[in-house]
Amino acid sequence: EVIKRVKALKNLQLANIKHEVEYYHEIHKLDLKYKKLYDENNEKRKTIYLGEYEPTEVECEWKESDAADAVIDKLEKLEVDDKNLKGGNVKGIPNFWLTVFQNANETLLSGSFEQIDEPIFKHLEDITVTLPEKNTGFTLNFHFGANEFFTNTVLTKEYQMKSDFDPEDPLEFDGPEMFRSKGCKIDWKSGKNTSVKIIKQKVKQKGKGKGGPKFVTKEEKRDSFFNFFKPPKVPEDPKEEVDDEKQAQITEDFDIGFSIKEK
Repeated sequence: EVIKRVKALKNLQLANIKHEVEYYHEIHKLDLKYKKLYDENNEKRKTIYLGEYEPTEVECEWKESDAADAVIDKLEKLEVDDKNLKGGNVKGIPNFWLTVFQNANETLLSGSFEQIDEPIFKHLEDITVTLPEKNTGFTLNFHFGANEFFTNTVLTKEYQMKSDFDPEDPLEFDGPEMFRSKGCKIDWKSGKNTSVKIIKQKVKQKGKGKGGPKFVTKEEKRDSFFNFFKPPKVPEDPKEEVDDEKQAQITEDFDIGFSIKEK
């Protein structure tokens, strides 16, 4: 009799999980609704920091409050290079996204933003998020102006999500979760790839032939934020084991992507 009651409790728990799945579906509908509002504000934000729009005096007013004071305290702690802010002919807010990534590097990006990436981020004009109608993931879009590093105008990073329970193990459902990410090909200009280091090695020659020393070059992976667009591969078979090092890389990739989406 006790076993039967336990099974009844399992059925109730499964019913709750189905409600939870539906709850997250409704949350996603709200995300889509409010994304349109966020996008409107973010587009206006873009015109301000790119210098395409000068905010009015009213728009520049900041009403004092405890919440406002907290925001101001955070802004004052940001590391901003004020060399470009002096003088009256400054356009927009110079190096807006560079400054954002420099200050978010340790807290949100796991230290993946390197000094070698900074000149490229001076050309980053916007970051947008694409959400599908169904909660199957999201795509981060990095919009760049013309630059000397690569020819792409947009770099994308797609994250895929599971938003339903596993029929084989339904009671393990704990909300939507990311399970795979996909980057994009960066069309680097010659010698500008920050994610690789070119190593020149001298070749030991055999025999007594004439001529100067010979060299070969090879590429070595280098730490760079742009490795973000070439994420670790997740096995197609969910039951396939992944070693601890690779799992840590996958988890970090998911955390960074989610942090950028949310912030």
